[in-house]
Formats: sequence, C-alpha cells, structure tokens
Amino acid sequence: MKRFLFIGLIAIAVGWFFLLDPFRHQPPEPTVIIENREVKVYRGTYSWSGMFRGETADAKAEAVDLVKGDSSTRTNPDDRLTIRFEDGPAPKSVAIVLWSVKDHKKMKTYKKIERVTVPSTPGKYVYQIKADWKEGNGDFAFPIDVK
Repeated sequence: MKRFLFIGLIAIAVGWFFLLDPFRHQPPEPTVIIENREVKVYRGTYSWSGMFRGETADAKAEAVDLVKGDSSTRTNPDDRLTIRFEDGPAPKSVAIVLWSVKDHKKMKTYKKIERVTVPSTPGKYVYQIKADWKEGNGDFAFPIDVK
C-alpha cells in the first residue's frame, strides 16, 4: 500500500512539473480566428524567463514592417476577430493595435479583446498583439486585406 502511495505521489509531482512548462523559452503564440478561418501570426519582439532558460529577441521592426511581403488574410468588412492563447500560461494583459499599411499609422487600440471586428473600410491593415505574462512579454502581428 505504501509503495502505491509513493508511486502515485511521484507521478503527481512529475505531472505537476511538466504542467508548469519549465522548458518554455518563448511566449505562447496566440491563435487568431476570423470568421472560422485560422490566421497566420508572426512573432515579433519578446522577452521570456522560463524555469531553466530565458530568451530575448528584438525584431527591430514595427508591426507593419514585420509582416511586409507576407500574404494577407482576406476578410469582409466588420468580420469578427477572435484571439486566444491556448498553449502555455494565460497572459495577465493583452492589447491589440490596428495599423494602416498605407500610411504606417496606428488607427485604434483595443484593451478588451473579446469584441474586435475588422475595419469596415476596404484596405490593407496589420493587427499587433501585445501580451504580458509574469514570465515576460511578446509582440505578435498579422496582416489582413479587407475587401
């Protein structure tokens, strides 16, 4: 009986250890969905301190330049945008910045990510996602083309 209790405790400890994801050295990437289609997200600047390893990377580019030359996801005006962090720890805070590709200007900042819709005006845009965790922070970007 003591033997099974000891093995059970060891199994729980090992499971808990890997649940904490101690080997992660980059922030979790968000999953972005626009009207049931997954969107490719690009990682920008980040800093992360894991249990065994940390890493800092500087993209040295604004969000618009980070995705320059990559294909944009085509969307319809006012399509709904969903952003989730499914792998790893949940972020403490998330902000989304909408950029105009045409003039490289910030158009809008969203503090609440539950209700984000793409612009109603046709054009090319980039969304920048800024997320903070207790382990660090990360910037991500993805381009869209509103038709």
